[in-house]
Amino acid sequence: MEDDLEYAYFLTRVDKLGNARIRNILFRIRNLYDLCNCTPADLRKVEGIDINLAKEIFFAKRKLKEFSAEWEQIKSNAYSKGIKIVCILSDKYPVNLKNIFDAPVILYYKGDLSEMDRYSISIVGTRTPTEYGKFICEKFTGIFSELKIPVVSGFARGTDTVVHKTCVRNGNITYAILGSGVDIIYPYENKKLYHEITENGAVISEFPIGSKPEKVNFPRRNRIISGISLGSLIIESGMKGGSLLTAEFAIDQNKEVFAIPGYINSGQSEGTNDLIKRGQAKLVTNVEDVLNELENKLKPILKKESMVKESKAIMELSCNEKIIFQAIEYEPRHIDLINETTGLPVSDCLVNLLSLEFKGLIKQLPGKNFMRI
Repeated sequence: MEDDLEYAYFLTRVDKLGNARIRNILFRIRNLYDLCNCTPADLRKVEGIDINLAKEIFFAKRKLKEFSAEWEQIKSNAYSKGIKIVCILSDKYPVNLKNIFDAPVILYYKGDLSEMDRYSISIVGTRTPTEYGKFICEKFTGIFSELKIPVVSGFARGTDTVVHKTCVRNGNITYAILGSGVDIIYPYENKKLYHEITENGAVISEFPIGSKPEKVNFPRRNRIISGISLGSLIIESGMKGGSLLTAEFAIDQNKEVFAIPGYINSGQSEGTNDLIKRGQAKLVTNVEDVLNELENKLKPILKKESMVKESKAIMELSCNEKIIFQAIEYEPRHIDLINETTGLPVSDCLVNLLSLEFKGLIKQLPGKNFMRI
């Protein structure tokens, strides 16, 4: 409701009030009229509001007309740009996010929010993924899309971009959580993707319209990525970065955390391997690992018989096919290395590699590189 939004905005303009305290006020004192009739003593009955904060709210009421004028300007600016605004009191507000500590009181978005977001899974990773990371990202996101499970990510370069593009390609709902205002496209090379996402879900931000992509914004937006979702899957991550921060937020929010293991000498997998080693993330090798863990929460949209099996078909391989298949890893391997490892002639390698590709067990990459699927 419009009145709820104005009420919430007024509280965000009160000094020293954070999201958690504002939510406590909103759910106890249901409208701005009632708040204006509260005394400091009444306000102190709200959890987290001490005498000093009660006075701040009481004195802020003197600026009500000023804040109301500000809000009208914000609304006008938003609607002129096709931007929608939702308050935590609204039924449209993402239900999973509503239940976390420090949930944003107001969200700005472009596109459409869906009740299906209660079944969403977030996928994040490094801005410089390996070919292995890109492939795994496309594979997992593609299967989630087939199952109509919404996928959330952060619109950053690299893994996040792969997530959103895969969802768009498969016609699946995807939410991009921005570290800027909804009207600011960053990175700008994702301009086309930005508009495609608004047709398949929404771009979302807690930051006011016009907010620049400041460095300090991105850690805060990561709690929204994990908060909207049932669980977070970390594809690849170094020992520092937003992906690990998203995992930390998910843990604090009592959400599931999943991680794809990687090579021990790969810098892009140091963070994910460490999460697994410390027991902070569940090791994932296929989509079923995620679905089984979230089975109870996904039951309304997944039938048991639709649970996905690993995409590799069970089939009989010839002797040479088995030798070659065993020589191929989930990281790209050049034909010369496969030839050296197997001891088979290059011509035999190429014939059997083509056969394995037809059987859906491997994938050929540019430059005569091959990797497992």
